Amino acid sequence: MRIGYLHIGETKQGIVRYGRLLAHEAKQRADLAVIEAELELTGEKHRDLKQLTEVAHKLSAADVVHFQYNSQIWGGRDRQLAYLRSFFQFCTTPRIVTLHDVYYPPSSAVLAQQYFSKSKHVSLSEFVKAVFRDRLSPNVLALHQVIERSQTVLVCTQEEARRLRDRTTSSKVKVVPHFVEARHLQIDRAEARKSLGLDGLTVITLLGFIYSGKGHQLLIEALPQLPDTVKVVFAGGANSGQEAYYQGLMALAEKIGVSDRIRVTGYLSEQDLEQYLIATDLAVCPFQRASASGSLSTWISVAQPILASNIAQVSEYNDLEPNAIQVFHPYTATALGQSIEAKISRQHDNQAISRLRQQLAISTIFDQHLSCYEETLATR
Repeated sequence: MRIGYLHIGETKQGIVRYGRLLAHEAKQRADLAVIEAELELTGEKHRDLKQLTEVAHKLSAADVVHFQYNSQIWGGRDRQLAYLRSFFQFCTTPRIVTLHDVYYPPSSAVLAQQYFSKSKHVSLSEFVKAVFRDRLSPNVLALHQVIERSQTVLVCTQEEARRLRDRTTSSKVKVVPHFVEARHLQIDRAEARKSLGLDGLTVITLLGFIYSGKGHQLLIEALPQLPDTVKVVFAGGANSGQEAYYQGLMALAEKIGVSDRIRVTGYLSEQDLEQYLIATDLAVCPFQRASASGSLSTWISVAQPILASNIAQVSEYNDLEPNAIQVFHPYTATALGQSIEAKISRQHDNQAISRLRQQLAISTIFDQHLSCYEETLATR
């Protein structure tokens, strides 16, 4: 089987890395051939469409093509519809898409059903907004185009599949969990902590791009409850468009007197990232909402103890392996601070998270992708 992979977007994007790792795993299989095409959109529409046409023709030599989708990597609200149309027009091979960042408000059809069944109060203005959104929103229109023009649609969690039910009844949607990559760390923990200037500190790390909803503010608000020896690391930088939010976070930290206990790393190379991973005492994931989480998968890959908010995706992990990830609730700074203090005051048993890592190993999850590729070809 010849499998095509489209890597579209900035190379530092987690979604791009997700596709690259799948392609790398496919190359390890002797009975598979891999065709890869890379494209970083420039914002110059004519040039981007020309490049999309070229990569679509290249990928058409494959038996099946797997690509990733969210609005941002496909050019954002203003460009994505044209770019998707061009790709679908010239890529003639059966297509499989993995959807990322599945956040969509209820459709007008769902709101109408709730209104007439009286299962939920729906105002007229709310319904009218939904009607216009369904007809005019580039993100909603792009989602429907991707689903309609792909033979198979993958999501990483049952929660994402549930969210999609408000938008499609398609039987194309399948759940394949987010893989955990294989890491072979050659870094000594003590050496990593010393080189990072973290000796003698308890290191709490929140990994990934900084944006509202990921829980950075809650962690800052919880920090005054914790011992002075606790250092918080934000391992990542501000996401595009979130610069004002980041400045607000730093102003809050200054106001409550904890700015000297917070380190913001900015974008990390793979080598530097692994240093912070191994130097961390407790990974904290206080997400208000999440789609599939690459940062959770990264923490699982090194079997570090994790404390997370009580969201559906974390429950799915704990369904696979009970107590692999500890949760805090309610979603308050007090509850988070108390849970962190309880976790750092005792020794951690990482056996459950190690078993979860084994279940989600990329070689195992790729086998599930391969089954989807084969089914797509069989039903072509």
